[in-house]
Amino acid sequence: MYYIGSKNKYMKELAPIIQSYITPDTKGYFEPFVGGANSICKINHPNRIGWDIHTPLVALLQKVQEGISDIPDRISEEEYIRVRDNKENYPDWYLGLVGFCATFSAKYFGGYARGNNINVAEEAIRHLKRQAPNLKDIQFSNLDFFNIDTSKFSNYVIYCDPPYKGTLKYSTKTFDYERFYLLCNELAKNNIVLISEYNCELENAKCIWQKGSKVTISSTRGNNNLMNNRVEKLFIIES
Repeated sequence: MYYIGSKNKYMKELAPIIQSYITPDTKGYFEPFVGGANSICKINHPNRIGWDIHTPLVALLQKVQEGISDIPDRISEEEYIRVRDNKENYPDWYLGLVGFCATFSAKYFGGYARGNNINVAEEAIRHLKRQAPNLKDIQFSNLDFFNIDTSKFSNYVIYCDPPYKGTLKYSTKTFDYERFYLLCNELAKNNIVLISEYNCELENAKCIWQKGSKVTISSTRGNNNLMNNRVEKLFIIES
């Protein structure tokens, strides 16, 4: 699924690294910021868990799991506007479909996406439907990482792909990085914890992979988007 901040283009390199930490003794694989499920769908384990705080996003992923026969193949600009202006009239999964698949840069209702040579919404929906077989056995839940009971996770591989500093906000709230790092440290006592970020402020975080890229970030001084050179990194938290 097209999703802002997706690691899909890096997964040929990242998936084998993440997979290498999964052993026969690993109880499960957990992504608390599952996003468009582009990472979790490429990891092999019979117990895969994906959380996200965004209700329509999770509802859409669950809908795709149930079946794609009644998911439309296209979304017109008129339909996009109609749904955007009357969200209370539509089920959550449909809000997720229209809000993410027909929108500019995969930002939730960030403006109707128009492509020069392709229909962006049709292409996004085709991508989502192709993804469907790899989502079937994942346990998706609309839950907030900051409400996690860390005692319930032991011997898991946990991959965190949180909102990066200086980029789009986490839902409508400011992301609490200090609390995030505290929880990651707590989880690392009994689990393998991996974090994608440009930089990790934990002293016990070790970079195990990195790759340069150009990304679009939101300026903290306004609403303008800027292209910047960044180095994507994967960290492991050493307990």
